[in-house]
Parts: sequence; structure tokens; C-alpha cells
Amino acid sequence: MPLNLDRIIHRQHGLQQRRISRTFAISVALALLLSVGFSGWSILRDYQSNRDQHRHSMTALSRALEGYTSALLLQSYESIRVAGQNLAQQGVRRTDAESIYAALRDAMRYDPVSSYLYARVEGALFIIDINGQPAHGLPLHESLQQLHSTPLNGPLHSPLHNPLRINGQSGFLLPLTLEVQATGAAPLQLGALLATDRFANLIEHLGLQHGMNGGLLSAQGVILYRTPYPERYIGQSLPVESLLLKPNPQQISSFVETPSIAGEPSLYVITPSPRFPLAAVIGETRSSFYGPWLRRSGLTLTLLAASLLLLALAATLLQRLIRQLSQDEDFYRRLFTDVTDGLLLTDSDGKILTANPVVARMFGLSAAETLSGRRPSTLSPEQQPDGSLSTQRAGRLFDNILAGQEQQFEWQFQRLDNGEPFDCEVRISLFRWRDRDLLLGVLHDITERKRYLVEQEFLASHDSLTRLPNRYWLNRHIEQRLNAADAQPFAVLLLDMNRFKEVNDTLGHQHGDQVLTELGQRLQHWLHEQNAEIARLGGDEMAVVSAHLADQAALTGLCNGIAQIIARPLQVDGIHLELSASIGVALFPEHAQTSHGLLRCADIAMYQAKRERREFVVYHSDSDNHTPERLALHTQLSRAIRENSLTLHYQPKIRLSDRQVVGFEALLRWPHPEKGMIPPGDFIPLAENTELIHPLTHWVLDEALGQLRRWQEQGLGTCLAVNISPHNLLNPGFTEELRELLASHQVAAEWLELEVTEGALMADPERALHSLLAIRELGVTLSIDDFGTGYSSLAYLKRLPTQLLKIDRTFVSAMTHNASDAMIVQSTLALAHNFSMQVVAEGVEDEATAAALSRLGCDIAQGYYFGRPMPAAEVERWRTAYDKSPDKSMSL
Repeated sequence: MPLNLDRIIHRQHGLQQRRISRTFAISVALALLLSVGFSGWSILRDYQSNRDQHRHSMTALSRALEGYTSALLLQSYESIRVAGQNLAQQGVRRTDAESIYAALRDAMRYDPVSSYLYARVEGALFIIDINGQPAHGLPLHESLQQLHSTPLNGPLHSPLHNPLRINGQSGFLLPLTLEVQATGAAPLQLGALLATDRFANLIEHLGLQHGMNGGLLSAQGVILYRTPYPERYIGQSLPVESLLLKPNPQQISSFVETPSIAGEPSLYVITPSPRFPLAAVIGETRSSFYGPWLRRSGLTLTLLAASLLLLALAATLLQRLIRQLSQDEDFYRRLFTDVTDGLLLTDSDGKILTANPVVARMFGLSAAETLSGRRPSTLSPEQQPDGSLSTQRAGRLFDNILAGQEQQFEWQFQRLDNGEPFDCEVRISLFRWRDRDLLLGVLHDITERKRYLVEQEFLASHDSLTRLPNRYWLNRHIEQRLNAADAQPFAVLLLDMNRFKEVNDTLGHQHGDQVLTELGQRLQHWLHEQNAEIARLGGDEMAVVSAHLADQAALTGLCNGIAQIIARPLQVDGIHLELSASIGVALFPEHAQTSHGLLRCADIAMYQAKRERREFVVYHSDSDNHTPERLALHTQLSRAIRENSLTLHYQPKIRLSDRQVVGFEALLRWPHPEKGMIPPGDFIPLAENTELIHPLTHWVLDEALGQLRRWQEQGLGTCLAVNISPHNLLNPGFTEELRELLASHQVAAEWLELEVTEGALMADPERALHSLLAIRELGVTLSIDDFGTGYSSLAYLKRLPTQLLKIDRTFVSAMTHNASDAMIVQSTLALAHNFSMQVVAEGVEDEATAAALSRLGCDIAQGYYFGRPMPAAEVERWRTAYDKSPDKSMSL
């Protein structure tokens, strides 16, 4: 340090120094002993590790070579075996050259290993090369004839023979033969010739290190292949006493130490093939095997000697420093308090006196002495993150510290090696030493913490998968646009991918996420050029906020551009995908003035686009059924069902032949306490789109059957028709529920008629038919309502267990002055009667229509001409008045 510091604490220094010296001497001796012992142990452990590692590596190479070689030979062997079987089955002779060549070609077609395939039939050789062409070379024929005429070393039935060297050809060929017994003829001899270069490729791929050799050895000790110098050793035989010919039969691979064929002391690993009479051999010279260990051991001993010298030198130097360290004990204890943080010591002028290694690492330095004499403000960027100049702010802080105020603040420094800034939490305190003011600064690096906070802030406003802004960011962005002083009109687009669930179900969510990420990047890049913003809301939904749109053409262009970007093909998991999206558009300020309002309108328009199979739809209030009033109406309807606040009106049904009342149809009404009578068209679709349809239908049936029972007790027995929803037919418990209601009110099933619309039957024909059959088994009458407005087929109609068919009022009301409607009514009557069904005509408003229907043979009529829907209390009065009426009309 640049300061000459005296001892702060005065003690009996001589005794303390002797104790320190004695302790230091013992420590040095122990260090020497441990160093020598550890070095010897390391050398021994390294020897064992080196030997085991080399043996393991050589064993792995030997087994790999054996496996690859056996696999190659097996392919060739299977080729000649199959060819031999085919030739044996054909019973070929030496005169059947074409058949023999054809069999060999077929075998060669599936043999990527052999260079030649041949067959020896009745002493004649037939050879083909790798291209399937006959080989007529005299040297090759002579070599093969000699092979089959000369006894070999070893069993005659051995499939493997010594390598052949063919005149005029480079390299060796390894023969692989097979003898096949032909029916009624001499045995066939099949063979394959493998180029030994293939084994060279195998060994090359194994990556033998310098000093290693590898090859193949036959069971008779003949070298089938060896590298390096294959030309020199192939075909040579090992001495009978060679240990390479005596592998341990109890082990897959044997490790032996024996001289190589060149006479060098070597170590070998031998792996015999379980399929063929050969063994894979990997060898390494003894000098190569132990050379690395010897070099490392020498280096270790050299380092040990150097360490001992350095230790001795350090001991001498440290002994000199002990006195100084004991004098400065209090100072260094305070300097290195909390050593996990950086420590800076400066003088009253603000210059750095010293620093600990943590500070050096913070600034990218190898030694802290480089900082001596510099001011902390010069180690900082020109400006701090708050915009203030580093020098000015440092001057104010320095003055406050000298005034006795301990300071704790955040400060941004700059690394000296790469210039990157880093943030620190700094705590500076003032203390006095030898009549001098010194400042101790504690630096705690908070760069990672701040980076983490920035990342968390990013994740709070961005989607973690696509890295696009999320819903939170989108709402803030829209609100900023809305609250701007010069807010311009803009559009909010909501995108939902069509059939994206199919992508997830087919390829998995991992690939679905990949598709979303790529689409998000494409759209973000293109929309950036349009000055528009995109955000992911969740799932496959994304939202776009446009720039100022001048007119409808600009909006259309934006939507079409987005659709084109999405439609670009994607390749995922080898599958080409072409996607599309449904886009809903909401405009500011036309449709909403809040972020949530714009997103809601865009969402409604998006679902309309999806229903209508359109690329985009601009929001329109006429299509918006999702209003707060509608939501409130749903809640009020549920309460009305529970509190029995609904009511039924009954409209009579008249038999046209004698104008007698044959029944009534129960029609639901809702007398709302605030809104008055709500039309059924306003609340029944609401119930059908929710779970309320089931309790609502139960209430209607319960109320209708109760009223029917009361009428029967009063002597007014009549049939009562009730409409049911298609959702009731799809409810598996509806039939049992109907049975219980009939039993509860003690009403015979034939007095109840259930009306089902034609469209309801076509929603799920088979399930609807199953439910109708079950209901009919109860004895309930079934009727098809609004016939002619759906698309049911005659083939399906004839399967239905229905007794009545109701013609829709749209055809009946105009039939007297519209020939087309009259023809439809007449055709429907003929169709129904042919199916043995009665016909009910709805919407009869006058006598002319009733008379026309009667002439056409219609069975029953219903409409305002005969009676309007009325409460149950008025039915008895109406029936009395109707029975007395001479013309049986509503004019009464």
C-alpha cells in the first residue's frame, strides 16, 4: 500500500512472533509432506487410471470392429445362402448359365458389401461383379478354381478362407464360401469376395490413435487384414505359440501382452466373432500405451519440485511479512470485512488507495493495484441512469460523506476490459487513521438483480412463448392511444386461427407452439412495417392495433395482408401446413371508447367471421347479442323458472272435417315484472344456447301435464301438444324424466303430444331417432313441427315414429293467393297421408284458408281464425262460446 501504517494495537510482540514462527514451520513441514505424498498418490492413481482407460478404449474398439465385421460378413453370407437355396430348388446344371447369373444378380442387388458373387456348378465357375455383370477375367477364375481345388488349413466346411491377391488388381479379396446340397445333383458351391478395403474403412471410422494397430485374424492365425501397412502383413501367419491365438474362452474380449508380428512389445485386445472363425484385434505398442502416463508423471514431478522451491521461497518471504501483518492486523481486519462484496479504500481527496480482489473482478482486472490513484467517478460512464453527470453527482456525495453523513446509494460503474456498465449498491463510511480521513466503500454488484427485474418486467407485459406483447401490454397501449390529446381513429383486430386445435391434436402441443411462434414473428415483422402493433392474448388468439386508418380501403388492405401472411405455408415435423384465421374488427371511436370495449366488439365480430367462414368481419351492433341486458335476462330467466314466474297459454287445434276441438298447443309466455310480456323469440333462444333449456323444458312439461290433469278432472278431456328443444332429444335422461312426469300427474301418455322441429331432427339424426323411438314406446304422440323449413330427407322421414306433421305458417298463410304455396301444401298433404300421418296446418287466419285446406284434405287447423293463445282460465269460456258458434270461428 502507498501508506506507511504503524501498528494500531500494541502487544507483547516477541512472544507472539515466536508462536507464529513455530506454527509456520510446522505448517511448512506438513505442506511439504502432503505435497510429496499427494504427488506420489496422484502418479499411482494416474497409472491405474491410464491403464484402465486404455484397456477400456481398446476393448470398445475391438468389439466395435468385431461387430461391424461380422455384420458385413453376415450380409454377404446371407446373399450367397439365399442364392444357393434358389439354385438348389431349381436343380441347375452347368448348362443353365442364364438361371445361375440371374440368381447371382438378384443376390447382388441386395448385397451392398460383396465385390463379387460366384457359383461353382459341376466344376464350372459363374462370377458376377458388383454391377451384376459377368466377370470373365482369367486370373480371377484361376484363383477361385485353385481355392476350391486346394485343401485349406482348417476344416473344409469353414465359410472363411485366406485372402486372395488377384493379378492385375489392387488390394486383397476375402473369400466367403458356402456349399449347398442340390436335389439329385452334385453339391453347389456359392461364394462371395469382399474387398479388404472395406475393413480399412471400418477401422478408419473407429479412429485409431497414433501407435495403435488394428486388424482381423482368422482362427488358424492368418492375418486377414491389418493396419497400418496392410500390404505388408495380409496373408501372413502368426507363430503357433503366439498368445493372440489363445484368447480366454470365458471372456468376450481378452487382453494379452505379447510382441507384435514386427517384434515390438505390444498390448492387444482380442474379440472373437461368435458367427465366423475370426477375431477382431486392436493393439498398441507398449511405449505408446505407457508414454502419456510417463510424460504426465515427469511433469508432475517437475511441478512438485518447482512447487517445493516456490514454497521454500514463499516461506522465506512470508516469514518477513509476519511482523508487518501483525502490526496491521486491525487495519486489514476492517478492510476485508464482508469479503463477498467489493471493498475500496480512498483518501480524503477521493483517490483509491487499495481494493480487494472482488473489486478487481468487477472491473475486469487481474490485479486490484491497477485502480490505485484513480477516482471512482472516472471508472463510471459519463452519465448515470438518471441522466445526471457522474462527476457532478460524485462530488456532491463526496462532500456529504466528508461532512459526516454515511451514504448508501446505487451507482453505475464501467468495466475496464470491455467497457460494459454494471450496477452496484454502494455504502460509504468515513473513518480516521493517523490523523487522516479515509473512506471505506462497500460495493455490492446488483447487475444480475436488476437484469432479473428487467426480465420480470418484460415477462409481465410479454408472452413467454412467442415473446409478443401480452393482454396486459395491449390494454395499456390501447388506453394510451385513447387518452392521447390528438387521438386518431384506429382499429383493433382480433385474430383466431381456424382449425388450430386440429394442429395440436395431430402434431402435439410442442409443434403447435412452434407454429404460433413462427406466425407471431412473421406477423410482427410485417405489422412493424405498417406501424401496427401485435399482441398474443392466449391460446391461438392474437390482437392487432392499427395505425391511423384513412378509409375503409386501408382497413381492408390491412386485413387482407394479415390473412396473406398467415396463409404462407409452414413446415412442421415434415408436414406442410397452410393456416387461415378469422378476424374481427372494432373501430375507435365508432364502436367503443375503452380498451375492453374495443376488444369485446372485435371478439364478437371475430366469432361472426368464424361462423360465416369469412376472412374478416367489421363489428356491427345488430349482430351483438352479448349485451349486459342479455346477460341480465339470462339470470332473470333462471330465477323465473325457480320461482314459477312463467305461464302457459293454450291455442286450440280444430278438426276441419267437423270443426270440432281436438286439442290445444301449450305456448310459453313470460310476464316480466318490469318489462311486461317478453316474446318467446327473445328468451327461448337464450335458453337453448345455455344449460337453462333443460330446467325450462321440465317446467313446461310439469305445468302442462298438471293443467291437462285438472281439465280431465273437470270433464274437459283433450289432447295437449308441447314443443321440446333439440337439446332435449340429445339428453339421455329426457325419456326417463318424461316417464316420471306422466306418472306424477297420472296422465295417460296418449293425451300428450310432443312437437319437434324438422331442423332439430337433422342436427344429429341417429340420436334424435333413438330418443323419438324411446318416447314413442311410452305411448306419447309425436309431431314434426314447421315442416318444409328444414332439409330432412324422405328416406329419414319414413323412419320416424311420428303421427302428425305440421305445415309451417309461411306456406299456409299465403296459399289462397299464391299458387306455389298452395302446391307445396297440397304436396305435403299427399306425402303425409302416404306415410299414414295426419296433417296440422298452422297460421289459419281466415275462412277462405280453412275452406281451401278442407278441400285439399287437411286434417287439423290452428290459427287466429279459430282462437288466439289464451290463459288456462279462459279456455273453458272459449270452448263454451266456440261450441255455440254456428260458423266455429274466432269472430265470436
